[in-house]
Amino acid sequence: MIHTVAYELSASEAALTAITPVPDGTIAIQSTQIRVPASVNQIIAAAALINSATATLRAQIQAPSLRATLNYDIAPINNGLVFGAIPRYLRLWNAPLQLQADEPVEVFVQNGAAVMNRAVLWLGDGSPKPTTGRIFSVRCTGAASLTTAVWVNSAITFQQTLPAGNYQVVGLRVFGANAVAARLFFVGGAWRPGVPCVNAEDNNDPWEFRLGNLGVWGEFKNTTPPSVDVLGVTDTAQVVIMDLIKTT
Repeated sequence: MIHTVAYELSASEAALTAITPVPDGTIAIQSTQIRVPASVNQIIAAAALINSATATLRAQIQAPSLRATLNYDIAPINNGLVFGAIPRYLRLWNAPLQLQADEPVEVFVQNGAAVMNRAVLWLGDGSPKPTTGRIFSVRCTGAASLTTAVWVNSAITFQQTLPAGNYQVVGLRVFGANAVAARLFFVGGAWRPGVPCVNAEDNNDPWEFRLGNLGVWGEFKNTTPPSVDVLGVTDTAQVVIMDLIKTT
């Protein structure tokens, strides 16, 4: 299981300061804190974006269980409003950060000017287990009208008609001119696995998020496909590439 959460705040922070979580109807949020769900209480990846090239940039994950030893610095940091051609993020697939259920987790940033600060965390139930099978990559479109600090939901339109049956999602790529992150919303599902977005057709999406490398993200019937939540700046059109295994 994987759930994607985000933080976002435009501010000048001369010292490490907590930024605000993006509203998320699936988990508890209070002020600058996200409460860790018991089912996905490990951080398996993390990313930070600060729209500055100042040398004082820092981003740090803080939680009571981490502070008992050391808080965790996110590095590298993306300089910009979006990830760009090569998304940079902290890969913790094989060494997840174990958190305590229901404890608060925050992201602190430091910068040198009044700029946009963002962070994305991937929460999971442990190290992802790759899956294999006959995988098809299918092109879809989304039409989320993006605004800052909001996950905007959009229906997904498949560019091919899916044959009747049941499908597993085993990978995802989302690109939009000003998209930052995206996640899938399965009908009736609790968790929303996601990806760092790329911003052009020829950008490099991280291979871990494709073709079964993170295991099965969720399942759906052809008549009830997932929708997509997108976080970004200003954008009205997205391209979604979904990696699927047909199971029945």
